[in-house]
Amino acid sequence: MKTQATGLRIELGCGQHKQPGFIGIDTLDAPGVDVVLDLNNDNLPFEDDSVGYVYSNHAFEHFANYRAILKEIFRVSRPGATVEIWTPYGKSNDGLLFGHNTFFTETSFKHICYEYDRFFLEASPGYFQWLESHYNLWPGISDHLEAMGIPIDFALDHMFNIALEWGVFLSVRKDADRAPGPQIPERKYFYGRADPVFV
Repeated sequence: MKTQATGLRIELGCGQHKQPGFIGIDTLDAPGVDVVLDLNNDNLPFEDDSVGYVYSNHAFEHFANYRAILKEIFRVSRPGATVEIWTPYGKSNDGLLFGHNTFFTETSFKHICYEYDRFFLEASPGYFQWLESHYNLWPGISDHLEAMGIPIDFALDHMFNIALEWGVFLSVRKDADRAPGPQIPERKYFYGRADPVFV
């Protein structure tokens, strides 16, 4: 996914492996970190509507103050900005590792994007539009599911260790007071992030 908005590109919880062209933000001062701050407690040092792309890779599950963090992401993001968040899939062994504060599943983003968007964004008019979910599947799982006649959507909803990680792609919408209703993102499946699987 590519953003239609221009503006700054920031990576939250970048560690030492920041994406090229992004401003790296992390709690610890390390090579590649441009801004040191505690995302759970500190505001982002950017102006309103100045960011065109927000990226986070296996950091969100370690955060705690999601309400404040999401409000800050929304504040600094331009209308149409893309927010790309990768975490372990909550219904996987990787999702249950020590140090993870939240096991992210589809229900997490239903709450964020439309069911309880006012809880997360409070008085800020607008909402996160959930465009796509990319699932990095357990190696070979699609062949096993096909052999058993189990659709991938059913397996993700009701079984464990189908996906190892997933990425959620959101668009920042500031043209309405709140989310207009349920959102049905497009689901895409991969073995590794670059190899699409057709199931």
